Amino acid sequence: MTRASAPGTPVVLLHPWFGCWQFWTSTMRHLAGRPCYAVDLYSPAAGEWSAAPGPTALADAVVAMMDAEGLDRVDVVGNSVGGIVAQVIASTVPERVRRLVLVGTGASTQGALPGFARAVDRWIETGRDGGAASRAAAEDTIGMLFTGRPDAATWETYVQAVLGTDPAYLAAVLGAARKLDLTPRLARITAPTLVVRGSRDCARTAEHAAVLAAEIPSARSVEMPGAGHSPMVDRPDRFSDLVSAHLDEEAPETVGSGR
Repeated sequence: MTRASAPGTPVVLLHPWFGCWQFWTSTMRHLAGRPCYAVDLYSPAAGEWSAAPGPTALADAVVAMMDAEGLDRVDVVGNSVGGIVAQVIASTVPERVRRLVLVGTGASTQGALPGFARAVDRWIETGRDGGAASRAAAEDTIGMLFTGRPDAATWETYVQAVLGTDPAYLAAVLGAARKLDLTPRLARITAPTLVVRGSRDCARTAEHAAVLAAEIPSARSVEMPGAGHSPMVDRPDRFSDLVSAHLDEEAPETVGSGR
């Protein structure tokens, strides 16, 4: 976890699978007036993780981090699998989430676009068979998360974050995520929610975003033209502006539908 200290409501940032906490570097810089916690969701792989790997266990770990840091109430921003973890947190302990941003994610992985789904299948098969992650596979999968390619040093940071993680752990979390359908839990989310999808997202469809916006009691959806699965990397300034505006909004007087 990387922490940036400042006054205001703390922001917890949850990266996508095959991404890393460094995906949030630009966002944290933009949110310099707030304390930001960019969580490393791969860190449990360094310990004994085999009992219950998956988004639910990761949500428990994030809440434990909040407890350890004395964070009673936070804003949560989650991308892809990080967005699944964010939904679990916001529906399990809704009183602890002030505002929520869900990026390139959905309540279920059903209906994921076929190219990305095949890439996930390959990772699950490799991890299950005890194989090692190859650099080529890591680069191919990471490259699907955004539409351009960052500078060489940043790209290498992204690649090494994935290559340094136990492939079996990566696969186990993906397998558990596939079994989850959080749709019945969305009504428990009380935080005003912004749903963000890039128009060139290779994994999640407009329908995934629409379900979140319709089923979360106070939610709205925004599509970012030209952005991919991880718009905080693709369109960092526009993404940060959207997040800042959402976090700065006054709480709504009434809870309405996001439809």
